[in-house]
Amino acid sequence: HWAYDAVTKLAQAGILDGYGDGAYRGERLATRYEMAQATAKAMARADKADAQMKALIDKLVVEFAAELNNLGVRVAKLEKNASSIKFWGDSRLRMLSNPIGLPSNSAVADKTYWDQRLRVYAKADLNEKAAFYGRLMANWRDDSAAGKSYESTIYWDYGYFQWTFNPAFKVAVGRQSIAAAYDLFFTNGGYDAIQFMFGAPSDKFTAKVGYGDVGTYTSAGSPTTDNMAKPMIQLDATYKLSKDWSVNGAMYYSTDADSDAMTLSSAGTYTNGFPFQVYALSVKGNLSSDFTTRASYFWNSAKAVRDEAKNPDNTNATGWMADLWYKGANKAKVGTWGIGISYRDIKPWALEIPNTSGMLGNSMVDKSANYWGSKGWGFGANYTISKNAVLMATYENLSRNRNTPGSDDGSQQLFPFYYLRLDVGF
Repeated sequence: HWAYDAVTKLAQAGILDGYGDGAYRGERLATRYEMAQATAKAMARADKADAQMKALIDKLVVEFAAELNNLGVRVAKLEKNASSIKFWGDSRLRMLSNPIGLPSNSAVADKTYWDQRLRVYAKADLNEKAAFYGRLMANWRDDSAAGKSYESTIYWDYGYFQWTFNPAFKVAVGRQSIAAAYDLFFTNGGYDAIQFMFGAPSDKFTAKVGYGDVGTYTSAGSPTTDNMAKPMIQLDATYKLSKDWSVNGAMYYSTDADSDAMTLSSAGTYTNGFPFQVYALSVKGNLSSDFTTRASYFWNSAKAVRDEAKNPDNTNATGWMADLWYKGANKAKVGTWGIGISYRDIKPWALEIPNTSGMLGNSMVDKSANYWGSKGWGFGANYTISKNAVLMATYENLSRNRNTPGSDDGSQQLFPFYYLRLDVGF
């Protein structure tokens, strides 16, 4: 039976102790109940497993679901010493120079500020199929150029319930994150929705679809006219071409983006609508054991950004970006490091810049980039200075990407962008 090989791999990886003396006698015949007990032990120690081992555990759970159900008391006994509520967290300290994208010939000097973010995560297992996930967040910022300091209250960034009916089908309800197109479409929270997730981690094809209200109000304070909650459909589908390569198709579609009352401003904001109906095609893979790359092409089909009265350039709202990394810091291994290079060519209104991450992580993502677009090169590096502490640095040389006749010709260079960040997990 294939399960023998799976359990043997778990034992070799140290996830299973086997018999009382610590040995696993794989040559002895076992009943399905004995295999279910082994699976239960592996489930109780899943936090020590890597992604491949977790996929094996998921597969065993499906195979022995009936036996595990009948062994409910024994499974509970194995896990009774573990708290049903788990907490962990992270802290970010960063320095940003020219985060608002001022042109290099601006009369106003580029500005620098420091900020710190603290997040505490919580997971509560409600039963064998349901769990609650939540995250508390607080932010502090010191802006010496403006002579001001900002401090948020502690607030729930997200909180949702997730039902795992089997490893290949999950449903999440509540305020949650969006993560699609290899994180090209990304929100920290602010998506009040229901999401359906299909496919186990080991499957070649995985997908998710969500519907709900999304907004850019993912920080403390009251929503303003440009931080509105609007209905949005999220689609995300990934297919593994091989163990090293995969392709992805995704959609970030606001259902009322074509509102006639919707207006776009030069500040990069929008009112009375959420003008993003963005589609993306992406690829990600390993060029070798040390080099990884990913690339995305995307376009915004919303009528508002095709309307000449609201989009003076009347340009096609398209864009593409790609990055290449050599190695990369592993927070569990002191001294590991990586360096990377990226390039972007994003037309105005092609992508909602403030609500993106992934390839735009550690980047200049001010909302004015919605209106001006951006184009240019970026360089990054990271280094693990101690266990669970990673130092990151970014340098970007960008220009505006707009060609409105009679105004900015689109070639204005922006002040160089510098970013230094320390992430600490606990």
